[in-house]
Amino acid sequence: MLAEFRRIFRRDSKIALVLFGLPVFYSILFGCVYSSAVVKAIPTVVYDQDQTSASRSLIQAYADSERYLLVAEVGSQEEMEQYLQANKALAAVSIPPDFSRKIRLGLASEVLIETNAANLLFANTVITTSQEIVQTFSVGAGQKIVEALNQMPAEALRSVAPVRIALRIVNNPTLSYSNFVLPGMIANGVQLALMMVLGSVFIRLYPSLASWRGVSSARIVAGKLLPYWLCGLLAYILSIAVIVLLFHVPLKGGIISLLVIGAAFCLAVVGVGGFVSAIAPNEIMALQLPMLYIMPAFLFSGYSWPQLAMNGFSRAYSAILPLTYAADTMRDILLAGSAPQLWRDAAILAAFGAVLIAGTIAVFEWRRGRPAGEVQL
Repeated sequence: MLAEFRRIFRRDSKIALVLFGLPVFYSILFGCVYSSAVVKAIPTVVYDQDQTSASRSLIQAYADSERYLLVAEVGSQEEMEQYLQANKALAAVSIPPDFSRKIRLGLASEVLIETNAANLLFANTVITTSQEIVQTFSVGAGQKIVEALNQMPAEALRSVAPVRIALRIVNNPTLSYSNFVLPGMIANGVQLALMMVLGSVFIRLYPSLASWRGVSSARIVAGKLLPYWLCGLLAYILSIAVIVLLFHVPLKGGIISLLVIGAAFCLAVVGVGGFVSAIAPNEIMALQLPMLYIMPAFLFSGYSWPQLAMNGFSRAYSAILPLTYAADTMRDILLAGSAPQLWRDAAILAAFGAVLIAGTIAVFEWRRGRPAGEVQL
C-alpha cells in the first residue's frame, strides 16, 4: 500500500491529478452547464392574426414568463415557419383571426403552439408552460365574460372554472435540472477517473514479479487496490461537497448514508478496474477494455431513462453496471432525504466488488506462475 501511495502521489503524480481532478472537474463543469436549474428564455416567434387587445394580452403573458424570449412578431405563416426551420426560434405562438370574437361569444378559440422537438428539453418546457399560460388566460377571459352577466367575481370564477387542479411537487419542487442530473454526473466522473488510473496497476507489475517472491497474491492485490479505493472515496466526498456548497444541490439525507453507498460504489468500480488490469494482455488493452464497459454506463444505468421503459437486453446490461445501483440512490439521499433501496444497493455493490477482487487475485496468481515474459492469456 505504501509503495502504491508513493506511486500515486510522488513518482507518478498524474495519477493523483486524474483521481481527484477529474471528478471535481466534472462536478464544476456540469454544475456550470446546469446552473440555471431550469430552461429559460426560449426564443419564441409570434404570429398574431387577430391584432386585438385580447390577443395582445395573451402575447404579453408569454412575454412576462421567464421561460420565453419573444424574438419576433411575423405577418405570415410562412415567415413563422422560416424562423423555426432556421432555428432562430424554438417555439411559435399562432393566434387565429377570430380569436377575440369567439371569446366574446363564449365559443372555443384555438391557439396554435408549435415547437421544435429535436431537443426534448425545450419541447417539454414549451408544452407544459404553454398549457399553464393558455389555461390561466382562458380562465381569466371566461371570468370577465361571466362578470359582464352581473355575477360577482368569485361566483364568475367558479362558473368558468368549476374544476381546479392542485399540484404538489416533492423532493425537487423547483424542477431544477441541476438537482436531477449532477449526482449521477459526479458518480460517473469518479468511475471514469478510477478506470483510467487502474488500467496499468497490474500490467506494470508483471515484468517485476521476481521482486515480490514470497508475498502472496492476495496481499499484493489488496495492497495495490486499497489505495485507489480510498482515493476514489475521497474524490467522491469532494465532488459531493462541490455540488452541495457551490451549486446548492440540497443535502436532505444523512452523510453516513452517502458514505455507505459511495464506499460500496468505489469498491465495485475498483473491482472492475483491477480485474480488467489483471486479465489485459498489455497496457493499451487495459485502458481500452474498460471504456467499452463504462462509456454506455450513464445511458443504461436507468438514471436519465427509466429501466421500466427499457427492453430486456438493456435491463440485463444495466444489471452489471455499478452506476445502476449508486446514482439513483445518491440522488434519493440528496433530494428526498432517504433511499428505500440503500442497503440492498450497497450490498449488491459490495458483493460485486468482492467477487471481482477475488477474481483478480485468482487471475494474478495464475499469471505470476507462468514463464517470465509470457503475458498472453
